[in-house]
Parts: sequence; structure tokens; C-alpha cells
Amino acid sequence: MKKFFITTAIDYANSKPHAGHAYEKVISDIIARYKRLTGYEVYFSTGTDEHSLNVAAKAKELGLDPKAFCDMMAVNFRDLCVLYNISITDFIQTTEPRHENSVTKLFGAIEKAGDIYKGHYEGWYCRSCEAFYTPAELTGDKMCPVHGIKADLIKEENYFIKLSKYTDKLQKMIESGEFKINPETRRNEVLSMLKQGFRDISVSRSGTGWGIKLPGTQDQTIYVWFDALINYITVAGFAADDARFGKMWPADLHMIGKDIIKFHCIIWPIMLMSAGLELPREVYAHGFLLNKGEKMSKTTGNVVDPVEMANKYGAEAIRYYFAAKVISGDDGEFNDEAIKLAFNTDLANDLGNLVSRSNNMVEKYCAGAAPELHAEAMDDKMKALEGLAKGLWAVYSAAMEKYDFSGALASVFNLTGAANKLIEDEAPWNLQKAGKIMELENVLNLLLETIRLASLALSPVMPVTAVKIWEKLGLGYKMETLNIENEMKYGFAWKGIKVSKGEALFPRIVEEKKEK
Repeated sequence: MKKFFITTAIDYANSKPHAGHAYEKVISDIIARYKRLTGYEVYFSTGTDEHSLNVAAKAKELGLDPKAFCDMMAVNFRDLCVLYNISITDFIQTTEPRHENSVTKLFGAIEKAGDIYKGHYEGWYCRSCEAFYTPAELTGDKMCPVHGIKADLIKEENYFIKLSKYTDKLQKMIESGEFKINPETRRNEVLSMLKQGFRDISVSRSGTGWGIKLPGTQDQTIYVWFDALINYITVAGFAADDARFGKMWPADLHMIGKDIIKFHCIIWPIMLMSAGLELPREVYAHGFLLNKGEKMSKTTGNVVDPVEMANKYGAEAIRYYFAAKVISGDDGEFNDEAIKLAFNTDLANDLGNLVSRSNNMVEKYCAGAAPELHAEAMDDKMKALEGLAKGLWAVYSAAMEKYDFSGALASVFNLTGAANKLIEDEAPWNLQKAGKIMELENVLNLLLETIRLASLALSPVMPVTAVKIWEKLGLGYKMETLNIENEMKYGFAWKGIKVSKGEALFPRIVEEKKEK
């Protein structure tokens, strides 16, 4: 089988997951599931970044050992993956021995290449990001551009990596497409950073205590970002399993937030270059989730809890919302009103209603047995829906290959919308009264075929819903063995298959009237 290795960024273990963590994991999972369904052997990792000074400070505040605190917090992120049905194959904690071995080995390779040196550092440092910024990157009165807090001027004697030695080569690899950065706006940002000049950065901190010890030193620890980035090769088997590493690396896709492109698109590839390792094939930087136009922040109190949202609307509905309503690469809204609208309009009124009405009519008019298609009784409206159904895979797959989830789902709901319109236009109940049985059976056959194709296309986004639909349609599809490209060919042999209506997939959300 072809290999596809996808990763998310790993998350700071100093607080519980927020909506952005859920979003990144869901869209990565959609890609992983789509790749599996198109014949790939998929490796999919996420995890927690645990050597942060913020983590150590939080543990101290709670009177806990930092490692015990990290293990406790990691459970929240593992539980988030279970809640949202994230099909990961590995969960990495950077306090694991396998990771420390990996960090030590990679540092040794970079040092052997002559790219580590000792020097003095002075720069602006954000405690929340645990990242250094140039004066030009800061906003206002030396404020962090991400967290909006004042940066500290840090002076330290550290060890550095020779980034400047590799920046020209990296720039050429990005420009040629050998190292892909998407969307294009992020690629242009990275190229702009490189063209402005990118100085060497520190790979260690002194006197911090919490972290992986820098080999050969007493008071230095590996800088948290240098440590964290290495998780991607740790899960691939670096320093543990050469055969596995040879099979899995390079990663095919790093899915990250747009605020950390500098680390993933400049620092990380240069670390790999120095160590003589291949670069990841692609980095995709998604946008932020907004609450009514504002970036979510604990300070402003507008953070949306992904666990609460999943419990309220169902994880499947939130997965759908992330894919359909947040344009890939852009910032997107995530709030109660927007989710309710998408739920009632798309899932309840369009998809759920189509499944219920169609299966109900098959039960009512055909005793639950799916009818065959009669080509000689096809009118123009039926042929129009048939044409949309035949063309679905081409439009859908082209969008999915570009990670354009909203475009892919628009093609699906264009088809289901057309099927709902066919019901109104053809009025199967009138066809039955008039004795036009072949026309009636054509409509019902086309509706079942539309639902089948739509459910297959939805399966990477809403896997639980897809299985429920397959059960209602009497189909024996199994996610583990399904090849979506083969099955999305139009013209399934429906005749005689038993169909059942069952419970509604998405009962409409009705607002409770408040008493005056």
C-alpha cells in the first residue's frame, strides 16, 4: 500500500484543550480518513508538548511534579481525540524516553555537522509562546503579536544552530515546490521572512531545570521549540526503529496553525537539512477560529469549549461544521448561532430530511424493497439529477485532494439539494396515485443512489453518520475495507435491497421559548 504520514502540531500541556485544538485534529482526521478510503496506509500522530516553562510553572502552582502534571493533562487531549472520533495511530508526549532519545540523537547529528556553536543571545521573548521575536515582529509597545502581552528582553549565554547557513537553499526548495507550503499566502509569508534575512537562533536555555538536558552541559536544557519539533521523527521511529523510520519518513503533511509557520517552515526544515534527513513533503497552515469576528482568548472570555459543544450538538455535527463552514486556510466563525444554523439547514432540513423522506417512500410504495431504474421512463428532471450524481466523484475528489473541505461538501449538498427538489417537482405520491409506477420507481431509485453517493462522500467527515445511513440503506459497507473511489461510481444495483426509515439522523434544534 502507498504510505501517507500526517501529523498535527503537538499542544501545550499547561491547560485543557480549546476549540482550535479540536479544529486542527478534526481537519487532519478528515484527511487521514480520506486517504485510507482511497487506498493509503495512513500514519497519523498528535500529542502534547510538555517541556514548556509554562507547564512547569503551572505544576508548581498546583503542588505537582511536572511529569505527573503532564500525564494528567495529556488525558484531556487523548479524551478529546476519543470524543471527536480522531483516528490517530500514535499519541506522543515529549516527556517519553523515546522522545528524549530522538532529541539527543538529532542534536548530535546537527552538532556533528558543525552547525552548533556557543554564543550570547539578546532578544525579545514571549513567555506564553516561549518564542523569541525580532523588534519588527512585535506590535505596539514590544507586545507579542500572538498573545498581546509584553515581551521580555532576555540576555543569555546559549548554544545556537547555524540557520543562516541553509536559508538560501531552503528558499530555493520552497520556490521550486520541492518543499511545499500551503496555502499560497503562507508560502509567501515564509519567503518574505527568508528574503528579509533570518539569523541563527538559540537551541538551548540556561538555568531552567525542566527539560531535556543539552548533551555535554550541566546547566543547559534543550529549547522547548527545538525539542517539540522533533516529535515528528520520534513517532516515525527515529532513534528507535530504523526500518520503520525508513518506511514512514518523510512526513507527507504537517497540519499546523498559521501562527507557527516560522518554526515549521524555516527552523524545522533547516534542522533536518543539517542532520542529513529529508524534509516533510508539505506543511499546511490553517487559520484561527473566531467568535463573532474576534480571536478566542481567555483574557476576553470568549473561548468556546470543544467538549461542551460536542456534548451539546454531537461531535459529528461539529466535525461537519469545521469542514463545511470554515474555509481551508482562512479564519472561521465558531459560535452557537452559526452551529445551530448549519445543523438545522444542512443536516436536519437537507440531509436528514432527504434520508427520512426517501426511505419512508420506499417503505410505503415498495414494501421497503429498493426498486430498479427504468431508462425508458426517465424524464429531463430525472436525467439532470442523474448527471449530477455521475459527476460527483470528479468534483468532490478534486476538492479533497486540495484539502478544500468546504468545496467538497458543497458538491455533496448540491446533489442532495437537487434530490430534495426532485421530490417536490415529481411528487411521487401523485405518480403512485396516477399509476405511473416506472416513473415512481425511477424517482425512488435516484433518491437512494443520491443518498448512497452522498454518504460515501461524507464518510471521512462524518464517519458515524455514514455508517448509520448505510445501515438504513441495507448496505454492507465496512469502513476498514471500503475503497471510496470504486464505490462512488454511479449505477449501484439497487433492486430488491431492503431499506428502512428508522430514527431521524438529525432532529431539528428548536429554540425553547423563554417565559416572560
